[in-house]
Amino acid sequence: MGSIVTFANKKGGSGKTSSVVNSAGVLGARGYKVLLIDLDPQAHLSFWSGVNTYDTYLSIYDALVGKCSGEDALFKTEHGLYDVIPAATNFSMGLLRELLDGECPEGRLAKVLINLKNEYDYVLIDTPPTVAVLTLNALVASTHVLIPILLNFLAIEGLAQLTQSIYKINAGFNPDVRMAGIIPNQYNIRSNHSKRVMKEIQENFGEDMVSPRIRNDIKVAEAPEYRVPINLFAPKSRGCMDFNLLADFIIEKTSGVK
Repeated sequence: MGSIVTFANKKGGSGKTSSVVNSAGVLGARGYKVLLIDLDPQAHLSFWSGVNTYDTYLSIYDALVGKCSGEDALFKTEHGLYDVIPAATNFSMGLLRELLDGECPEGRLAKVLINLKNEYDYVLIDTPPTVAVLTLNALVASTHVLIPILLNFLAIEGLAQLTQSIYKINAGFNPDVRMAGIIPNQYNIRSNHSKRVMKEIQENFGEDMVSPRIRNDIKVAEAPEYRVPINLFAPKSRGCMDFNLLADFIIEKTSGVK
């Protein structure tokens, strides 16, 4: 069985989707078999990966409510570096009620992945900032959690809350899930504020829990327009260099599951 890694943060705009897609691209280029799960109803990861999100297709939500299997909803990307089970933008209150109905609603994603997880080295999950039941499903199914954050002091408060939630899920639902680390996103090397926040995170959580920083790079922002990860769009960019270091960090932190 491979590693199942959830990228989570209650705050939007923290770089979850970028972290998932770009680290997946690097891992795929290194020969790992990678599956991405898009749980966010905005479906940005799905669009970035080549899914026509304005079309009708089977999504992760159909799989979660039992309308299809995960294999049925699988999307093969054109570049071939990873596969995707996409989200859909038609997520509704009716679908939310279906998700919450029945026994163990928090364990639906784990069931979807029962067979699929054995086919991949890494399953990386992008979560929404809202719809708590979706993030709970991701954490219950996971072996590891990574928390992307922007380097400001308000982010530290959210970080503390999220780590407490992970510990509660570890105690109540999934004893195997572990916090693997924190990903500092959009790091400004000229900003003293960024440096102070980085230092405080390292002092509070330990330097070994903080991944290599992802620096500000316009190439990272441009890559989604071309529907490819950074290592295909701009292989010589500093963004590509940073995501290669993040991939090293992910491999190191999850190596015990292999």
